[in-house]
Amino acid sequence: MAELKESREELAGMELEDRVLRVDRVRKTVKGGRIPSSRVMVAVGDGRGKIGIGMGKARQAPDAIRKGIDRAKKTMITVPLDGLTIPHPVQAKVGGAEILLKPASRGTGIIAGGAVRHIVELAGIRDILSKSLGSQNVLNRAKACFAALKLLQNPEDVAKRRGKNVREMTGREIHSAYGDVAPTVVIEDEAHEVAMEEAGGDW
Repeated sequence: MAELKESREELAGMELEDRVLRVDRVRKTVKGGRIPSSRVMVAVGDGRGKIGIGMGKARQAPDAIRKGIDRAKKTMITVPLDGLTIPHPVQAKVGGAEILLKPASRGTGIIAGGAVRHIVELAGIRDILSKSLGSQNVLNRAKACFAALKLLQNPEDVAKRRGKNVREMTGREIHSAYGDVAPTVVIEDEAHEVAMEEAGGDW
């Protein structure tokens, strides 16, 4: 509980940017007629390694966006970085959507589109290659991208488990462009299962 409180106090002092990834307007048919409502997927990040996504539902879109932002803040994670890219390739699948993320050299830019681009930008990643290997469903692609970022491992932690330092393991120093990045911490995760598969085929 103490760690959770500290994490939320830290978030309260951060400057966060939010972006709406998708807005769906739905209608529920009841005996008295149809009740309209909105479902919104929102991403929130500080542009320096922290990112979260959340879903909000309400009668009005602004209320749904507000709920989505609150949920996104509760699911925020810290993404391990190697400069302005990710430290290693990673792949995740949610539903029919499957996203592959790969590190890129400095100056490559963000090779991604739609929800994936918004999420990696808000996370502070500036050079990355991505590929969608499955469904084009925006919600599942956003969740798959977030799940992939959660699977990233801090090189320092991996080196420590192997009894080495980062230079011995990789042959070079790895650091975040935004300073020291702590291991990923999930404050409150959304309830969904993520199936992981190894990247296959030609890039």
